[in-house]
Amino acid sequence: IFAILPFYSEDVEDSFRLGGLGRWYGRLVALIVLISSLTFGEDVLFGSREYRMVASAQGDTEEINRTIETLLCIISYTMVVLSSVQNASRHFRTLREIAKMDEYLLAHGFRENYSCRSLAILVTSGAAGVLAVAFYYIHYRSGIGSKRQIILLLIYFLQLLYSTLLALYLRTLMMNLAQRIVFLNQKLDTFNLQDCGHRDNWRELSNLIEVLCKFRYITENINCLAGVSLLFYFGFSFYTVTNQSYLAFATLTAGSMSSKAEVADTIGLSCIWVLAETITMTVICSACDCLASEVNGTAQILARIYGKSKQFQNLIDKFLTKSIKQDLQFTAYGFFSIDNSTLFKIFSAVTTYLVILIQF
Repeated sequence: IFAILPFYSEDVEDSFRLGGLGRWYGRLVALIVLISSLTFGEDVLFGSREYRMVASAQGDTEEINRTIETLLCIISYTMVVLSSVQNASRHFRTLREIAKMDEYLLAHGFRENYSCRSLAILVTSGAAGVLAVAFYYIHYRSGIGSKRQIILLLIYFLQLLYSTLLALYLRTLMMNLAQRIVFLNQKLDTFNLQDCGHRDNWRELSNLIEVLCKFRYITENINCLAGVSLLFYFGFSFYTVTNQSYLAFATLTAGSMSSKAEVADTIGLSCIWVLAETITMTVICSACDCLASEVNGTAQILARIYGKSKQFQNLIDKFLTKSIKQDLQFTAYGFFSIDNSTLFKIFSAVTTYLVILIQF
């Protein structure tokens, strides 16, 4: 509905196709989002004083910080939509390739099923909490006019909506792929316990390596598809976490200038926003790290099989050569890697910047 994925026809592999109606619907959504973003961006940029939430509590830089944050918010969700619509055909091909290989997996006993319902409730609750606190703060505590209240809340809503959908879609897709690769790796690992000289084993190993190569290609393709969206989302999240953390500290230390209600409301908005962004980034980073670890683990299993039989060595050589030279790594369009260490790096940088800002 929101054009993260295009509409597809049928749910059977043979008739599974990307229809013209689905293409044009996605383009229409992207056009509406782009026009609204340009309109909102112009209003926020040239009417920034009208968007000030607190006129005196957070110093002279509050207006600049809020303006930059709001513009990054607009750019972030707009690029997610444009990138998703642009890559609609590649999304379709990726899902179709997974569907084709599931026939092989089901025939060999794969029955796993992944659900992120509990995680979806957590991420959605965090986003809804941010929107609810922002509505209370903007509507009841700020001096922003009614028209601009609607614009600001709509910007926040679209950002939270698209970041939540993107995180849950990538989480579901990556964890489903990780389950399939775990299953294949387990079957591959049994070759260490078998008599590798049998011809049937050679044929089965050949099929397994072929399927794993396809899954590796699909995983690399997903990285390319989501790279732009992840780059702009993480850019926005990094700035937001830094800015909201600083605003919370500035509000807390401005008790002599603000009423207690203002202090509580400002800190509440900042804290819940930081919490929501942290949850969303954790969902994405952990999924990327899990899938990359499983894909890279295949090379280690094959390396153990390599010495068991000479006839396997030529078969395994091609896969190992690529895997050893090129460990799979998810990146934000090549600018930085995305894994479990990314959150640590982000919060280390945020802490450093906060210390500098507070001292300055």
